[in-house]
Amino acid sequence: MYSFPFTGLGHRLNVGDFQRFSRSFAEILLKRLPTAAAVTFIPPGSQRITGEGGLEVEDSLRQVLQARERVCAVVDGRLLVPFFTAEEAMVLAVVSGADPLFLAKLGEDWLEEVKVAVEREFLLLKEARCDATTGLLNLWNLQSLLESEERLPMHLILVELPPKRLSCRFALRYTQRCAGLLANFLQHDSLLHYLGNAIFALVLPLPPGSPSLAVERALLAYLKREGCHRVHIGSSVAGEGERDPVGSGKKREPLDQAWTALRQAEKRGPFSFCAFSRLSYPEGHPLSPPALAVARRFAALVRSCPRYSAVQFRCQDGADASAVVGPALGGRKWLSDGRDAVVFLPGEEGAEAQGWAAQVVRRLRQAGHGSELAAGVCAFPCGDFSRSEVLLNCRKALYHATFLADAEAVLFDAVSLNISGDVYFGDGDLARAVSEYRRGLKLDGSDVNLHNSLGVTWAMMDKPGAAAECFERALACGGDNFMALYNLGLVEQRRRRPAAAYAWFQRALQHFERDAAAPEALGDLLFQAGMLAGELGRCGEAIEHLLRWRRDHASGPRAAAACYHLGRAYAGCGESGQAVVELQRALQYDGFDDRAMSLLGMLYLHAGEGDDIALALCRKSVDLEPGNAEYRCNLAEVLIHCGEYPEARRILRTLLAHRGLAGRTRSLMARCCLLAGEVQAAERWQERAMARLKRPADAPGERVRRLPEAV
Repeated sequence: MYSFPFTGLGHRLNVGDFQRFSRSFAEILLKRLPTAAAVTFIPPGSQRITGEGGLEVEDSLRQVLQARERVCAVVDGRLLVPFFTAEEAMVLAVVSGADPLFLAKLGEDWLEEVKVAVEREFLLLKEARCDATTGLLNLWNLQSLLESEERLPMHLILVELPPKRLSCRFALRYTQRCAGLLANFLQHDSLLHYLGNAIFALVLPLPPGSPSLAVERALLAYLKREGCHRVHIGSSVAGEGERDPVGSGKKREPLDQAWTALRQAEKRGPFSFCAFSRLSYPEGHPLSPPALAVARRFAALVRSCPRYSAVQFRCQDGADASAVVGPALGGRKWLSDGRDAVVFLPGEEGAEAQGWAAQVVRRLRQAGHGSELAAGVCAFPCGDFSRSEVLLNCRKALYHATFLADAEAVLFDAVSLNISGDVYFGDGDLARAVSEYRRGLKLDGSDVNLHNSLGVTWAMMDKPGAAAECFERALACGGDNFMALYNLGLVEQRRRRPAAAYAWFQRALQHFERDAAAPEALGDLLFQAGMLAGELGRCGEAIEHLLRWRRDHASGPRAAAACYHLGRAYAGCGESGQAVVELQRALQYDGFDDRAMSLLGMLYLHAGEGDDIALALCRKSVDLEPGNAEYRCNLAEVLIHCGEYPEARRILRTLLAHRGLAGRTRSLMARCCLLAGEVQAAERWQERAMARLKRPADAPGERVRRLPEAV
């Protein structure tokens, strides 16, 4: 028998509810208290109010804390109303600005009625603004937040996480797991909403300056690593109205903007993101194509020229480069688009054009003109690029120059294409990034960074075979490159080849000290290595890697998973006490972690620390994942220990055909029959168990495919 999965929100308020709905709760309370001006909710642990003259007033507060029958207390003209939550904690409402005469005549009976009515309204508002499946805020709360008159600029992100299977049970469990992943990623810095149909909404404070896509990139990588089937992300900035591109003049709502970006992200592959700002203002993109008028005039100049070079001058501070460069060109043909100057050099090779452009920039800088002037150079022919792409290649070379200190002139090459590919990758446009990296490899097939970048992009597009080939080529070109080794391990892990993946990770750890170019990847490498070491039974190595990871990542989106893997590793080493501590911590981070529940239940059972708790944990893990045979087998073992023999037999009969658990299932059947007084049946089941365990195919790990080590 399975438990009904929709548990609802309960009929009690939590401490977090007073933080999420503080403004709405304050409005409800103010309507019930005449003349009151403001309400502040003080969470548990900070119950100290400073009175007049700077003295801390604690006597009345202590009365409220010690005597729960008290409805309120008045301190220095402020009304203190306690609300007790489901966690048996007290949240204190501090009401200020009320008329002294009202406070003097305040009656306990009347205030008790007000408090009961207010708590009822609090619960109704919570139920209206929360999703019963996940416990997260819902669409109504998001719309209220976006329509608020006092709304501050914020970063709105829509995340679509469609489940792999459409069955109700799987979709519900997957949605709850995704909610836990997003909550771990965000910590307490934002508001998380569930809008239904596998779509979540994240509301973050807008960082100073222009919004970047760093959050979207980090979130996409995190969800992909955690095993999400597909991830689509669309984002917008709320608080800054965008005009409708159709030309109606109507301002688009932030939710419409994010939804438009999400629909565009769906077209880019299984793991993708898109920002509305990139769609609405393409001319602001650093690699936007040249103006159509300039492109046509330039095409007319080069139509009959078989070999030439083009130089694009730009002032990085936004000044008009054509006004600065024009007088110094010495009669050469050039075009202007209002900001840049494009010079046509017929018959010149790329190196010659680069030298000439650098000389012009140097001369103008020495004369005190164009201190921020730089030049991008592209020659034709160049690889498989057409004439129409030369101007855009000049712009890519100019963007390449921004990464070089005091660059004068940069010639378009494979590095320029690596940088432009990174720009498209950062925008979430993976298809264009692949195109840039592949064309860069046609110019320089030995560039390790290009092979690595292309492999990472293929991996993000869920093509592990193509990604592995790229990383292997990178190793062939650059020896034991740390990033190539690390990425190969990730690909093998995606292919579900843990032994090969762990071997690559070990090699990457050996070469990390020699490759200081990627220190940010060390944390993820240690986490992945620790997780795989635990899966392979190398529990000591798993503990070493994960503790080293935890020294620099005590909290964060992967803290819950690290606690579970540490708990499993400690259990494998026989350190049950430390394993229990880590698994309890994992459940504090994520209350839906079925893995931690089942393992913790078995540890409680074997340690004799509470059969009821062990049974409850194992039942809950089976409710969350009914299809997991190991969870059901653990539950059967706990039921046998608790004397629930009929239910244990029913579960074990469903597991008799499971090859991986054949020996354990029959041994548990034998124990169950023996404890029930059926000695002959117990002997028969024990004989069957021994016969199954003697078969090599039924040894532990029988279905794990043996693969050659990667080293």
